[in-house]
Amino acid sequence: AERRFRHCSSEAAMASESRLEEAHLMLVGPSSSEEDLPPVQHKRALKVFTFGCLAVLVRWQAMPAQSARSGAATNSQGLFLDEFGGGGRACIDYSGVKLAESGVTRVLWPVCSKKWSEDCSSTGCCADVGMKCYQKNSDWSTCMAGCSSKDPQNESWTCNVIESPEPRTSKTCHDRCRADSTCLLAIYNADGSGSCSFSQESQSEVVWASNNFNSTICGPEGSASDLKVVVDKVTAQLPFEQPLLPIQSCSWGGEDCSQTKCCNEVLCDEKFTSCFAYSCYKKTEYFSGCRSDAPPPDWVGTWLGGGREHRSIGPAGQQVAVQGTSLYCFSVINWNTPAPKSFWDTEAQLANNIKAHGVSILQCDGSDFYDGVPTPTAAWGSFSNIDAFQQIWKIVHAKGAYKNFDWTVKVDADAVFIPSRLKMHLDKLRTPRGARVYLENTNFQFKFMGALEVLTREALELFLENGHTCIRGEHSGGEDFFMKGCMDAIGVDHQSDSDLLRDKYAAQDGPCTDGWAVAFHFHKKISSWNWCYNEAVCGVGYPPCPEGLQT
Repeated sequence: AERRFRHCSSEAAMASESRLEEAHLMLVGPSSSEEDLPPVQHKRALKVFTFGCLAVLVRWQAMPAQSARSGAATNSQGLFLDEFGGGGRACIDYSGVKLAESGVTRVLWPVCSKKWSEDCSSTGCCADVGMKCYQKNSDWSTCMAGCSSKDPQNESWTCNVIESPEPRTSKTCHDRCRADSTCLLAIYNADGSGSCSFSQESQSEVVWASNNFNSTICGPEGSASDLKVVVDKVTAQLPFEQPLLPIQSCSWGGEDCSQTKCCNEVLCDEKFTSCFAYSCYKKTEYFSGCRSDAPPPDWVGTWLGGGREHRSIGPAGQQVAVQGTSLYCFSVINWNTPAPKSFWDTEAQLANNIKAHGVSILQCDGSDFYDGVPTPTAAWGSFSNIDAFQQIWKIVHAKGAYKNFDWTVKVDADAVFIPSRLKMHLDKLRTPRGARVYLENTNFQFKFMGALEVLTREALELFLENGHTCIRGEHSGGEDFFMKGCMDAIGVDHQSDSDLLRDKYAAQDGPCTDGWAVAFHFHKKISSWNWCYNEAVCGVGYPPCPEGLQT
């Protein structure tokens, strides 16, 4: 019956009585008959299937016509109308959505217990992930990760697991509201092991959207048409525009941190294996400052706060609006600069190879090559280029092409870059629309290597507006570490995807056959660049497939 119901759901079937006979045939199958099933089992299976299909039909009819035709996830996903069973009441669920609550509200379950310190005997649930409620004796139970018959104080525990009197699930919340004639709206939240609240008034205003929420709207028997009105109002508000998180304001060294109580600077060792944030200490009644070490004896020395929050953004829920995937990509080329090593090709030669084949950044939705400026060369063949890229970003800002696209991507010419794969990664990341986010691109050192820098339009706007404040006194090194630290300092959030970049600087050498990596760095000879590209798109370097390059 469950298999048949799934088929019915996928087809939105049973639109007329003339197909009921077909439904019966689907249930028993072409090679069997009604007599093949015990009478009770057959009757139950047919009832489940028929009622299930009718519920699908009601749901289909309740959806806006355009949504029903397109099957758009933002309009129909998570919508289920239940108008069958005991009580005769109709209820509809909207998963991933929290509706406004008003009127008399009551909480169905007690708040789950905190680990170690609270008695969970009555709740039978734990607020902290990975914890269970273990019984010590008839007078005490608490939430722990595990239990032993003797604790460190040599006291005995029964270690019986105490469970909640009923499952704290969205289904239980739905069923309890449906059975309560006074409940017109139930809100389920999966956080903290589950909570459920009932309201005596029904609302259609969406106040939040997240996968941990489920809203159940109920009405009396025969109220499907009234529920359809609510559904239309809710659907019209989706996808939900998630509000931007506030930007945290912290202080730089030399600035007064009395009000911010947090510091921007971070001190790292040479290999970035250990990094420590500066702390804000009180110096006098009138000044507090950020320091990497303990305050001297003539300071008051009160610790007021540490480093700013390195805030990570999770994927948007199923009903939340997400950032698009249009890409503005650019590379900076030193057209007249010789190669750092005699056996490498110049940046100009690599860029002209890209132009000749129409690959890399030219496969983005928009792209540009910007003229670079000579910078001091490091021993490993890279550049000390903080100031140079500050000028480049000013040119990007002045041109303004990035404003027409969802993401800006800076790509080194010696990186083999495949834009279509980046779009697949962005689909998976589900960045909330409008979020100020850059992408950590590798699991090496500071996790943001400059061969592939990806950030949302909104993150770039913030950097272009405030990035100049990060230039403070003497500075040197690579622009990637500087830019990451600067974006963190001015309030740009991040998402992490360590599969974006495979970089030889991160000891990630080898063939370019990883079918999920977005970019491979570095390939400073045209022959090596083309061979890597062929391995990425063809699976082998030679002979090339139709999409490959001659090498």
